[in-house]
Amino acid sequence: MPATLEKAYSVGDRVDDFVLPDVNGNPVRFSDVTGSWTLLYFMTTWCPYCTAEAPHLESELVAKFADRGLKLVVVDVKEPAAIAGAIPERFGWTSPFLIDERGEVSERFAPKKEGLAPEVAIINAHLVIDPDGVIRFAEYLNMERFDIHATSVAAAIESLIDGGNDE
Repeated sequence: MPATLEKAYSVGDRVDDFVLPDVNGNPVRFSDVTGSWTLLYFMTTWCPYCTAEAPHLESELVAKFADRGLKLVVVDVKEPAAIAGAIPERFGWTSPFLIDERGEVSERFAPKKEGLAPEVAIINAHLVIDPDGVIRFAEYLNMERFDIHATSVAAAIESLIDGGNDE
């Protein structure tokens, strides 16, 4: 399924709609699974930071803001469904879990970091997207300040949902 994204994104950009398959190969349109606010999370099965944070992502972080319309959409980066497919069950996720096997969608969201391939730079990234489809917050993996409970992400979501700030 080819991606239709035209450019790389940063905070303040409106996200174009895209379609990726779920773990069963069914096409899923991003706009059909987003909420009033959406936490878009990029991961892989081999990322220790992703799997450390994963048990808390939906049950704690997203649950805290679900009553205010926050939804989680997870994108697995450059792995086939046969490998990534066990992740949602392993962590008890009910949120959409999409497979970007070729990395085309993930690359559009990846920060540009010298010496780091986009499919690596995007891993363990959290992007908060507002009701208009605009990226309002982006946090990328920083191994020196990794927080298993993503408290900085939670603080940003709180600020955005309650105050509409652009931080």
